[in-house]
Amino acid sequence: MLNKTMNFMRKNGFTLIELVVVIIILAILSVVAIPRFIELQSDARISSLKGLKGEMHGAMSVLYPKSVLLGLQNKPGEDANKETDDENVIIIDGQKIHLAYGYPAADSKKAWSILIMATFTDSAFNDDEPGDWYFHNIGDDNFIRFMTQTKKYSGDLCYLKYTEATSPTTPPVFEIVDSGC
Repeated sequence: MLNKTMNFMRKNGFTLIELVVVIIILAILSVVAIPRFIELQSDARISSLKGLKGEMHGAMSVLYPKSVLLGLQNKPGEDANKETDDENVIIIDGQKIHLAYGYPAADSKKAWSILIMATFTDSAFNDDEPGDWYFHNIGDDNFIRFMTQTKKYSGDLCYLKYTEATSPTTPPVFEIVDSGC
């Protein structure tokens, strides 16, 4: 009878050795799979930044010729000391887009959020607000940083930096910082 009971228990369960082997196999698989998964997330963030850069280039390639036709290519960006600066704007679909030497200014509210169909949220003041993209810039800077939803702080070192044009002969500069992606 004891022998029958031992055979019954053996058929319905796993031995300790079998469980240990399964745990070891799962541990090995997780050690191999997790770094690959993390690398995929990083690649996705970098690809998103490159996509935003391409979209910004596309918007600029349409906007700049229009600004040249209006004679705005020689006018600097908005003067931070002025209350309003309507001299260097172009109106598209009834909205004023602020320019710097004919290119979009480094300003999310007055330029990029109008040109690109996406929700841009300030990561410094509204980081709990949902957005397609997050941005950060300090008022007098001539650049702005755009970050992804998962790396929404400039300190994360995963952003697209747009530096507006600084003269009629110096176009805007795009720089992708991806060391923290």
